[in-house]
Amino acid sequence: MVKRVDKVETDRVLTFEQVVTELMPFIDTPLRLEIQLGQCRMTIRDLLELEPGSLVELKKSAGEPMDVLCKERILLRGEVTVLEDSLGLRVTEIVDPDRKV
Repeated sequence: MVKRVDKVETDRVLTFEQVVTELMPFIDTPLRLEIQLGQCRMTIRDLLELEPGSLVELKKSAGEPMDVLCKERILLRGEVTVLEDSLGLRVTEIVDPDRKV
């Protein structure tokens, strides 16, 4: 008979400084962020019928916040803004600020 010993995990409470210290080796690692304007579903037939000037209706209302994703996880939400001649995103929400690193 084999006796099973459960590993007891203790929760560590980290200070902000400790978290930053642990992240320092990775601080300059580039990440690819995606800003999701919206989504829709369509048939292959509808997709093949698209041409320049066609409109695709998205399942998101005008003025709704955009999702910012990294590796398919939503990290932030924000609103579209104009920066000189470019589009930008003003962060309005951090989705899960308590998520452990």
